[in-house]
Amino acid sequence: MRGLIGYFLRSYSVSQRFFGPVAGIVIAVLILYSYKPNPVMNSYSATAVFLFVACAWLGLSFLNHEHAVQKQVVIVQLRSARRYSIGAILTLALLTLLLDLVIVMYPNMNGSFNEPAGLGRIVLAFAGHALLGWLGITLSLYLQSSWVPKASYAAGMMLILIVLSISASKVAELVPGPIVGVLLPPVFPVMDAMMNADALPVLSVLRTYAHALVYILLLAGFYIYRSGRMDYNRTT
Repeated sequence: MRGLIGYFLRSYSVSQRFFGPVAGIVIAVLILYSYKPNPVMNSYSATAVFLFVACAWLGLSFLNHEHAVQKQVVIVQLRSARRYSIGAILTLALLTLLLDLVIVMYPNMNGSFNEPAGLGRIVLAFAGHALLGWLGITLSLYLQSSWVPKASYAAGMMLILIVLSISASKVAELVPGPIVGVLLPPVFPVMDAMMNADALPVLSVLRTYAHALVYILLLAGFYIYRSGRMDYNRTT
């Protein structure tokens, strides 16, 4: 698996498709912290949402960077379409964690906060950023070109999902019942938990994080199962 991840990183870096999403999140974070001082968890909540959007974009660019023939060759060499899918997800997860680390540590090193963040809040921020980043990645899995052939449709669907996920509280007012909380990616709950982490019990924040993690695992698990079968059938 290490070799496969290395292959993905080399292939993606050569394609240079990473530049757009990475540059976008870097610029957004720099603009946010250009004004000092900033409240700790409110700022982290905002940058976590930035990371969610950037990772959704990053995921689409990564999953679509390979030529179809090249992808099939790799799958044949691996003798497992499922292993290929797992490798792609792990590569995206590692890229997300790298961005997460930079975004969380930058304001602490730059003195951007109005008070010391403290280890507890840094840990919560790192976990919250990772979860929202992975949520963005899991959404992109289902909108890549092998699932949605038209790039314009995929981009439009992604934009709609991003807007609905961030504004879930407003959507819930229009759609009563548990539908919104179950179906929409739990971006708003994580964002809200991070923003109010200083006032909320730790268990409440952890429950929200656990909800997001379960959502991520379910989406990733179904994708591995379904795309693995689809890819295997194409190579045989």
